[in-house]
Amino acid sequence: MKTLEIEKIIDEMNDVASIKINPSFLNREELNSPISKQVDLLLDSIGEKGLKLTAKGNLPTKVVKELVLCCPTASDAKYFKFTKRFIEDEQIPAVRVRVLCEVAKLIKVSKGKMQYTKLAQVYMKASDAEKFIYLLWQFAGVNLAYFDRMQELPMVNAIAFIMLQIIRDRPKMFREPKVYNAFFVEEFSTIVDKIVKEIKVDSYFPKDPFDEFESMVELRLFKNFFAPFGLVEERGVDYKEVYECSKTELLDALLMPVGMVDETIMLNKKSLHTFQQRIKKENLDIELFNDFCYIYVRGARYPLVPASVIADDMVVAKRHIGSLAEKEKAFYLDFANAIEQTLKYFTRLEVKGGGSRGDEMQHQFHSFIDGLYALLPKEKPFKTVEAMRSAMFYFMDMLTNVYGVSLLSSDIYAECKKHFGDEAIEDIGAVVFTLGELETKGVKFKRVNRKFETMVKEALMAFVLGVMSIHTDRIE
Repeated sequence: MKTLEIEKIIDEMNDVASIKINPSFLNREELNSPISKQVDLLLDSIGEKGLKLTAKGNLPTKVVKELVLCCPTASDAKYFKFTKRFIEDEQIPAVRVRVLCEVAKLIKVSKGKMQYTKLAQVYMKASDAEKFIYLLWQFAGVNLAYFDRMQELPMVNAIAFIMLQIIRDRPKMFREPKVYNAFFVEEFSTIVDKIVKEIKVDSYFPKDPFDEFESMVELRLFKNFFAPFGLVEERGVDYKEVYECSKTELLDALLMPVGMVDETIMLNKKSLHTFQQRIKKENLDIELFNDFCYIYVRGARYPLVPASVIADDMVVAKRHIGSLAEKEKAFYLDFANAIEQTLKYFTRLEVKGGGSRGDEMQHQFHSFIDGLYALLPKEKPFKTVEAMRSAMFYFMDMLTNVYGVSLLSSDIYAECKKHFGDEAIEDIGAVVFTLGELETKGVKFKRVNRKFETMVKEALMAFVLGVMSIHTDRIE
């Protein structure tokens, strides 16, 4: 059965476009998106019997008029006073909707009739929020140069979601698009070379390449992408006015800000217990503590490896196939996401050192450590120590193979000094010391008592903080 595969699209948006859809957006019932309404109107016009096209293969005038007048953007509406004919080729809003439906595989043309596809039937049954996400991702694949007479420039398409994230993360106020361009160039200075090399300035009306770039971004992204989707609101569309845009409430609701942490999936005693129960319920071949250590040390790198890549690696390494592999992949995807959010929460620069949320963070951190301790076997102390070796092994492996630290050096401190700052070096030393102490003294305990528990938790804490320290060292 066909589906819109919204979950897959959301993952791709994160992995490919580096934007995160706010989970609560899927529960949203009311959307003010012009292009979503136009797509619904076109599909309704087609109906089960299909829609007869003109001899040139265009949409009927009546349908074009309905699409154009349905819910126009400000930049589209300014042409209405000049509009006397509603022919598809002459009306960008109608062309835009049709192209989107074709790319999204919602329509097909056969024997002079436009019909909707089986996928369109699935689309029409989806929620408004799911429809919106599906259309947004599909429109990203449309060549935006199709709607204007300017030169093709793939980089404008490529920066669409980056620009959208920049707008979302700014306070809501009207700005000229070139102001957002400035924010973009400031964050991605390498784009400057591309602009100079790739933009061909019009020989009849000489322009600076950056002026040409700004014009294309304004037309292609703001007027023909963001505004039709209802993600920006426009002002100053007449020729004598300054064209400005401001983000809408819809954009705020759609995307999570950069650096935003989803605290609902963070690791703590309760969530780790839930993961453990899920392993038993689904009969998965997973050693949770060992796999936590392996995935967690990958967080020492920056930028972080996407959770989907980690999930694929974990399943491939086990060489499982079929339904078991699918269940394990889903598990590892959720687990890796939870680890990533936990790492981000405790290493965010604005709360580094606790800040106003110090007490709350301390409570959450201890819950995280208690949860990890609960995963360890405790029938005999040596069993606990044996399981803890995973932390030491993966930590040392990361230092050696990722950062090139020679563990055979006579002066480990000097060796680490080549790669890390002083704070990270101290935390690395704490990991080596506490895990080493546990290895030599922990096996001497005859039973798991309070003193042994404290020693294990200190080692866990040092391991967790050591990875976090390296991660923030990489950021800085």
